Amino acid sequence: MELASYFEPIDFSAEQKASIAGSMLRLEDDPDWSDVQIAILSVDERRFDQEFNKGTESFDTSLLQELDHHYVHGDGAQVVSLGRFKNGASLRDTESGLAEVLAFLIQRKVVPIILASDKRITYAAYKAYARLERVTNITALDPYLNIDEAQEGYIGRIIKEQPNFLFNYANLGYQTYLVQPEELQLAEDLYFEAYRLGTIRGDIYAAEPIIRGAEVLSCSMSSLKHSDFQSAKEPQPNGIFAEEVCQLMRYAGLTTLNEVMVVGDVDFERCADAPVDVRLLAEMIWCYIDGYQYRKSELPGGKKEGFLKYRVPLRDDEFQLVFYKSLNTDRWWMEVPVPPHFANKYRKHHLVPCDYNDYMIATSDDLPERWWKAYKKML
Repeated sequence: MELASYFEPIDFSAEQKASIAGSMLRLEDDPDWSDVQIAILSVDERRFDQEFNKGTESFDTSLLQELDHHYVHGDGAQVVSLGRFKNGASLRDTESGLAEVLAFLIQRKVVPIILASDKRITYAAYKAYARLERVTNITALDPYLNIDEAQEGYIGRIIKEQPNFLFNYANLGYQTYLVQPEELQLAEDLYFEAYRLGTIRGDIYAAEPIIRGAEVLSCSMSSLKHSDFQSAKEPQPNGIFAEEVCQLMRYAGLTTLNEVMVVGDVDFERCADAPVDVRLLAEMIWCYIDGYQYRKSELPGGKKEGFLKYRVPLRDDEFQLVFYKSLNTDRWWMEVPVPPHFANKYRKHHLVPCDYNDYMIATSDDLPERWWKAYKKML
């Protein structure tokens, strides 16, 4: 695959060799992909809203300048700068080309971090998995649910496709007054997960298992409070804080399951002239890379050592729920039975990331909602 034909390189010269930008490879260097862990690229596709497509050169340069002052401690990760993605003749051409690029990276275990002007480019990430015929999970940090197509709902577009490769969709931080009751009910009917902004703000660690279970994390910068990020496509008076989004990015970096990171709804023109906003994006990338270097291949599956196994009887011992707790990281999983005829399709989804609270719900002789939704999706 001629990857260079899909991108325009960024003219930039790093000054600090020990910084992220200073140690970054360039696509034109023809990198050995077996040595690369993370790729950074930008996509400025505005035709979702029928607007003229503007360039992103000043934004990309500003971001690399900021990354030239962010230093990864420890072993870090080898990062490559792909540059600016060249838009196709049509929106569909852009999505198709980007899906091909992402599939190429996923197959080589390179995590793309995509800076995008529109969160709906997440659809291309889904199409990459469809090309690979792999069932996937998507988690979105977003004030909207994204299920109603009339409200920029890329998930609504995905669920209509056949064959379908979406197993679960989870939303973190939706704002109730921005969501139609019918859309929320549809999410419930599809056994998707949706967590209000107040729930996440009250306990940011509760988001960790949800992020841990997703191959694709799509972060809309409109989910941040306007005072913390003023260059969002659709600024909101309420939202999560800058330090919280950085924590969530680190969770994504830590999980071995995450393979695509989308940072969308960035107003590139406004952001290029807002140094503090560019710095926040650089800090988010730094937090992801910092988490990535501490990734542990940790799944209880066939491993017995390193985990505590708990069997919780329910309904007068009618059946049991099985939980696993890592002795190294204190992370939890629960086992969900897979119907035999779906054993191959859902083999990697029978261990669902959870937390201690799910275990406590089970000890109270009740089914955790997360377990129930996963089970229903497999039927």
